[in-house]
Amino acid sequence: MKRTILFLSVALVILFSGNNLKAQEISFPEKVNAAAFKLIINGIDKVEGEIRIAVFNSKEKYTKDPVHAVVLPVDSTIIVWEQEELPFGEYAIAVYHDKNTNGKIDTNILGIPKEDYGFSNNARGRFGPASWEDSKFLIESDIYTTEIDIK
Repeated sequence: MKRTILFLSVALVILFSGNNLKAQEISFPEKVNAAAFKLIINGIDKVEGEIRIAVFNSKEKYTKDPVHAVVLPVDSTIIVWEQEELPFGEYAIAVYHDKNTNGKIDTNILGIPKEDYGFSNNARGRFGPASWEDSKFLIESDIYTTEIDIK
């Protein structure tokens, strides 16, 4: 008798809960469109120190808050930095050759940089960094390569 009641109880649970058994939906994050990105830095006059790269993705963050900050040893007169997936969008890049590896761009008494530097699009500022408008570029393809000549 106990087996029969147990069997009926289990059967009723399965029968009535069957309406609630549905396939569980699993959502995956959307794949972000991204490019294989390559930056080539030219104009290195001495194989010494470090190259410091800052990548910005908005005018508001430009020169303040990079989405990528990279330090590479200078082992050649041409430096190549690659990023496997850089999401599509607008960017600007600032680069300088930190010859004495002190982590800052050295300037003279007037504030003019003594170490070579450059910006994307090879933009130059008059009295300070190049503007966002002059240095920004748009990534909207799967492969993107750009070059910066430091001076």
